[in-house]
Amino acid sequence: MRTAFLLMILSFVFLAGCAGKGAGTSSSPGPEYVKEGYEAAKSSMTETPVPKQKQAPMAAAPLPAPAAPVIKSRVAVLDVGKTGLAGPFAEILKKSGGVLLLDQSQVSLLGRYAALATPAERSAFSTRLQEDYGANRVLFVSAPEGIAPGKMVRAEIYDAMGGGLVRTVESAITLYPANDQASRDPAVSATLMRLADQTREVLSLLPWYGKVVAVEGDRVYINAGKESDLKTGRLLKVFRGGKVVPGLGFAPGKMVGVVEIAGFVGINGSYGVVREGAGIQASDLVAAE
Repeated sequence: MRTAFLLMILSFVFLAGCAGKGAGTSSSPGPEYVKEGYEAAKSSMTETPVPKQKQAPMAAAPLPAPAAPVIKSRVAVLDVGKTGLAGPFAEILKKSGGVLLLDQSQVSLLGRYAALATPAERSAFSTRLQEDYGANRVLFVSAPEGIAPGKMVRAEIYDAMGGGLVRTVESAITLYPANDQASRDPAVSATLMRLADQTREVLSLLPWYGKVVAVEGDRVYINAGKESDLKTGRLLKVFRGGKVVPGLGFAPGKMVGVVEIAGFVGINGSYGVVREGAGIQASDLVAAE
């Protein structure tokens, strides 16, 4: 910037010289003109620069609220046809997490004394497990054509709330030499793992429902708690009744209130206080808000 200023002064000196030589010419710039240009140039060089205005920082976008933890469903796994697949299948589901398995020995014992041959019988048994043990889903595992290479293993998924069949998933047994029994167990295990992946996908899409088991004063007791991953402060909608819609599944009835979880009872029970509605009764259903 200083160099430019000096060059400008030299230019004016040069012009002044030219003006002196051509003083007789009326169109040539005179000394006064040169002096005015010099003063203007000097003034422009010494002007105080205008500071740039700082821009206010942009407000950060609000972070989305964290999603509420998924409430675990109680799942029962039963063997249809005495294949022996229900136990290993239940263990694979248990290791994957996300579900709360009912005691397998107890469920298997109950299954031995129940007729499970038809869809209607499996539906009735599912609702019984819901009423007596709080089951949310019941899985019936079978191998209709026997355990052999390429044959199908099947899992029928029932929603215990109403006893409706939700989905049937299948997986073919991994091929292995039929006379090589050492290869049989790994092949069956790989098949059950694939079947478990399909089953988990269906289970994750089904809405969770619990049940009001008692009402005392301002407390509402629910058959789900810490094991189901319920947290204090969680809001649950309360519904009265419902029905199974063919081809869709269970649909709850009229909403009658909202309960906020306030504490826990035993291993997997909780109690809440009513935040909306009145007249909540035992056997009403609760669902995630």
